[in-house]
Amino acid sequence: MQIFAHRGLLTEYPENSFPALTKSFERSHGVETDLRLTKDNDFIIIHDDTFERLAGVVAKVSDLTRAEAEKIAYLLDVPLRATDTLHYDKTVENIISLRRFLEWTRAHSSPAQSAIQLKTDSQTENGLQLVARYWPEFDLYGKAFVFDLTKEAATRLKEIDPRIRIALVVSEFKFESTIHLWDEVKDFKPMDIVWAAEYRTLYNSDFIRDVKATGRICYTMSPDVHVSLGHPLAFSGYEDTWDNLLAWGSDGICTDFPAKLAERLARG
Repeated sequence: MQIFAHRGLLTEYPENSFPALTKSFERSHGVETDLRLTKDNDFIIIHDDTFERLAGVVAKVSDLTRAEAEKIAYLLDVPLRATDTLHYDKTVENIISLRRFLEWTRAHSSPAQSAIQLKTDSQTENGLQLVARYWPEFDLYGKAFVFDLTKEAATRLKEIDPRIRIALVVSEFKFESTIHLWDEVKDFKPMDIVWAAEYRTLYNSDFIRDVKATGRICYTMSPDVHVSLGHPLAFSGYEDTWDNLLAWGSDGICTDFPAKLAERLARG
């Protein structure tokens, strides 16, 4: 069962920072991380489309080059959840590029997976072509997959490189433009993996059984990740969801609390 650290170890290091991602791999956790295109058509790792929340810099990612973005340092106090602000008292970290992260992973073998979210505004022809160049350069086949694509972007990426694994986000409610209903995509051939994101009531044994009956991997997002969506189990009760997902056969869980999940798995 694969544990995915949501944006890396974000309770210990700034989200998506170099140590947040690499330390996750060192602990045998996979990572869920985010890509956005820069002004010079390269990828940096950042969730938001601006640097304001994470770094206090009022600038759009698409307006800066990769080199300019990599000079931006994270704030030491960063809002995480609705009621939490994290203070990082470790060495100041800068925004990183996809290349820097992949150069580290190439030098440090790990069985853990990388779930790479290609943000919607980067699902352009340039963005998809760039993904297809990174995959063979760093031999990411079998080690990483791209998710949160539109059906159009997924189709195009498979045309460019059929070996790249693609996950679509499936939920019971389309709360974003790249969210799909299971009945709409269960026969969609470019989808190799289901990245399930419960809004309120998606998860049950029938759903996971149906996904796995198609021969696909089923990864699931923990309710704790969906504070901003108002999931009723975001703060309390998500551990019971973990138990259910494990019993129903989920192949992996993405959470803000990978160490806690690992401890639960170790207890059996």
